[in-house]
Amino acid sequence: MLRRAVTRFHFTALLAMLLAAGALACGFWPLLTASIATLFLAIGLGVAIPQLSFFGPFICAGDRSKKQVALTFDDGPDARSTPALLDLLRENEIEAAFFVIGKKVDADPALANRILREGHLLENHTYEHSYATNFYSTVKLTAELTRAQQAIQKHTGTTPKYFRPPVGLSNPNTFHAAAALRLKVIGWNIRSLDTKLTDPVRIVQRIERGLKPGAIILLHDGNIPVERLVVTVKLLLTKLREHGYEVVRLDRMLG
Repeated sequence: MLRRAVTRFHFTALLAMLLAAGALACGFWPLLTASIATLFLAIGLGVAIPQLSFFGPFICAGDRSKKQVALTFDDGPDARSTPALLDLLRENEIEAAFFVIGKKVDADPALANRILREGHLLENHTYEHSYATNFYSTVKLTAELTRAQQAIQKHTGTTPKYFRPPVGLSNPNTFHAAAALRLKVIGWNIRSLDTKLTDPVRIVQRIERGLKPGAIILLHDGNIPVERLVVTVKLLLTKLREHGYEVVRLDRMLG
């Protein structure tokens, strides 16, 4: 059985319980209310912001001593957009990390194999990509991740080493399930919002504002119009070169 690490969540919950117990003992109700409210606020922020690593070791950046960034793409493979993206990355000799949905790999194994063949990483983004994933029990989430692992292994022969939760939401179960499969949990420190913004210039401007050595940039190839995706990535690569950044594959940046 894998040992469960003590996290910021555990420390925060313990402190909140001690304060609540003290408030109850003294009958100091404002402190009780404040301790409970603070705990729920901390949990909410921990769920929504991967960089806090509140529930476990969320990896959201690489080596900050080198002017390097990693490109990551979620929610594929998508036959409508991924091939054109791969063409562009190949032309620019860029290797990226693709966090793929297991059922999409089952549906299009040839495209998943092309991603690998062209030097990119193929990593776990769950099997179904349900927006209810963050409410799954550890057992159910482990089964979901296992199913994605098996789909990727079956069709490509590779075993993912990394996992990115859908929408980046997390809780203690996220890290328990990932640890059971020896998967490292990957977040980001630059979110492009390319599923909400439609103007490639605005998307790239948002990325530029957050640029820093070791940045993990979150983009999507699944369910993104191919023209927008290609223009966005082409413009992004130009801007990264202008700023003197090297694009390296995620695993190499993490070392």
